Amino acid sequence: MLRTVAHVEQRPWLLLALVFAITCLFGFIVQAAGSVWLRWQADPIAANYRTTLSYTSALIGDAVLIPLVNVFIVSQLSVWRRRPHVAEVAGAMLGGALITGFVHLYQAANALLNWTMTQPYRWSGIGYEHAAFMFAEISLVLFFWGQVAMIAKENPRAILSHRIAFVILCGLAFLRLVFTDYGYFS
Repeated sequence: MLRTVAHVEQRPWLLLALVFAITCLFGFIVQAAGSVWLRWQADPIAANYRTTLSYTSALIGDAVLIPLVNVFIVSQLSVWRRRPHVAEVAGAMLGGALITGFVHLYQAANALLNWTMTQPYRWSGIGYEHAAFMFAEISLVLFFWGQVAMIAKENPRAILSHRIAFVILCGLAFLRLVFTDYGYFS
């Protein structure tokens, strides 16, 4: 473990590559592999419901934009090197849980069925994996914006960063793709 930390400290690009790869793995590749597997098995779920590979927000957002957001977040946090309090982390995780729960209940209440939820309030195994990833991602994003707020309070000029701008741009692009996929934009 200490050797890994030493390698990452000497090679910051390694940390960012790991962040991108891990985010891509759990945010897209697991879902895409499940989609391919179900299609290969001719499973009725893949034939009757939309899967990951039919969503632009997954193909572009989960595979590229969200991993990039995490790279920019981690790189900015490593520049600041601020030690957060436990309450800051716990608050972000609580917020992540509430938002994830709300989104999934909204999906169920409005019968937004897909391969992760084939019946209202009944999620598939891949649906639970997606919910876990969504919780982790939203918690990280909330934590990051909390850190931005704390830094802005201490030194407002410190938040003038191209990394923060890229987090905003990638996040807005991802949200646009999600809302378009679900028919809120045409």
